[in-house]
Amino acid sequence: MSADHLRLRVRTPERELVDAEVREVTAAGTWGQIGVLPDHAALMTALEPGELSYRADAGVVRLRLGGGFAEVRDNVMTVLAESGEAEG
Repeated sequence: MSADHLRLRVRTPERELVDAEVREVTAAGTWGQIGVLPDHAALMTALEPGELSYRADAGVVRLRLGGGFAEVRDNVMTVLAESGEAEG
């Protein structure tokens, strides 16, 4: 993985929605929007139902999540969502 990317993994109880190298992630945290870039400090937080978007080399992708939890550690962001689907 290059220094300007982080790995994003988004999982629901039914399936894995995303496993990709991305440039940035934005999600709905319990205290407002959370932005994650490569080399972000370690973080664990609850997520509110809402949009999670990420920017990859091919463009911006948006998902609709039903809430859950996110962990950021060692350039990997893992999201465990109650439910989720691609928007659009």
